[in-house]
Amino acid sequence: MKRARLKAALAFATLVVCAGAKPAQAAAPDPAAETQRLLSKLDVPATRSIVQAPVTKAKAAQQRAQNARGAGDLQHATELDALALTWAQVADDLVRAADAEKKLAELQKSVIDLEQKAVRTQALIEQTIARKGRAEQNLAHETEVGTKAAPSASKAPLKGKPAPAKPAAPKAAPPKAASTGKK
Repeated sequence: MKRARLKAALAFATLVVCAGAKPAQAAAPDPAAETQRLLSKLDVPATRSIVQAPVTKAKAAQQRAQNARGAGDLQHATELDALALTWAQVADDLVRAADAEKKLAELQKSVIDLEQKAVRTQALIEQTIARKGRAEQNLAHETEVGTKAAPSASKAPLKGKPAPAKPAAPKAAPPKAASTGKK
């Protein structure tokens, strides 16, 4: 499991280095000093689990370079110093890749949270639009029923109330008896 993770991290680090390649920089004047600087920066408890393998290889290459110098083999000592520097840079790349992965995980979590909020907001907007549509339909229906009921209301009695009585036509006065002139 650790080997697979290490291989994946190395592949990712290589990808990061290749994708974000900076303009070519000249190697430090002294690869051994640069290696030592990187190793002292990386060989701390916080990063030790991530960079254990490349740091071990860098330290082994440094030791071999010192042994080669002691034996008078300066060409191989220089090559071993370059190898140690390469391993230290790989370890540094692994640390940066781990930091990038951590930031990526945080960003992905934020994106998921924002997507969920967007979905909830969209649902609320759709509910509000639906309520507005229903309210407009109810208002239109009530208005339509109200305009139809208004003219017929004067003609038809309201429920529970008797129809108002129409005023009766004045009755004609009973005809008067014809007067005969006699008293």
